[in-house]
Amino acid sequence: MPASPDILPERGKFPRFNLNKGKLSSAKGGKGMTVSRITNIWNKVHYNPGRPVSRVIVESTSPFQFDAKESPSGITLIAQGARANMYCETIEVYDGLIEWIRVEEQPQGVIFEIKTNHPSPWQISSEPGIPYRTVINFVRDHLFNLFSSKVFVIDAGHGGHDPGGRGPVDLLEKNVTMAMATALQDLLKPLKSQVYLTRTGDYPLSQWMRCNLALKMNADVFISFHTYHSTDTSIQGTAVKYNPRAPGCDRLAQFILEELVRKIKRPLRGVEPDQQLRHLGFIPGLTVEPVAISNWVEEGLLRNPTLYKKIAQGIFNGFLRFWGEKKGEK
Repeated sequence: MPASPDILPERGKFPRFNLNKGKLSSAKGGKGMTVSRITNIWNKVHYNPGRPVSRVIVESTSPFQFDAKESPSGITLIAQGARANMYCETIEVYDGLIEWIRVEEQPQGVIFEIKTNHPSPWQISSEPGIPYRTVINFVRDHLFNLFSSKVFVIDAGHGGHDPGGRGPVDLLEKNVTMAMATALQDLLKPLKSQVYLTRTGDYPLSQWMRCNLALKMNADVFISFHTYHSTDTSIQGTAVKYNPRAPGCDRLAQFILEELVRKIKRPLRGVEPDQQLRHLGFIPGLTVEPVAISNWVEEGLLRNPTLYKKIAQGIFNGFLRFWGEKKGEK
């Protein structure tokens, strides 16, 4: 029986079923099995100690024989002879490594095409039970290598006697910005990034104090969370502002906006300079307004804890695009 995907080899010794040098290859599994019904597919980032992986889990009624083929943009898994007892579609993932998963039913079986944004070692294992699970693990080492050297200063806007905006049902901006800051911190820490919060409780800070922490820590980036607020409750959507003194910060802001909107599915309100961030000097600085707290719909979204994880992931993906571009990655 294959080893559980929770038990992984140490760094640098991750096995893979595919051949090196980009050649296509295949792996066989489950010979002699009866026709299997595919009932579900889902994904998550699994934080093994010292080695996070992106997991794709295929659930079925029984084991199936499969071929797994690698391409420069991911892998294709063919569940031979299996049939789909689920809706076949393209599933958006955008977890920093896996872009999407496409599921198709063909005469030869059910085909799972998994698109990654970076070549990654992978491993297929199984978890017997009801349902039977076939697990594809993708190593996130290139993310570790990219982010482990970075210093982030994350600012939860407002605080204390400064509540910020207030939603139609009395949700306070100072509280939701704290939740946003914590969610991004939680996403970055497993990658060994150095993360500093400007505030860890409900107290006020001046703009100078917030920016000064980034200067003191020689941060690679300063990111301040806010929400938009207006007497016009029809205004909604996402905006990102940037430090006009930092070279390339406008492009970083554009990437953050695009990736954030891709995750949280809100309208775009655009990118513009934020003069208050000039205190940072040449340090890249961003003010991110994921939603408008004064909008009835978006205040309701802020009451869902899942939104904060999506906001963090969208911002993470924006940094990944920006730093990947600087290193010459596509």
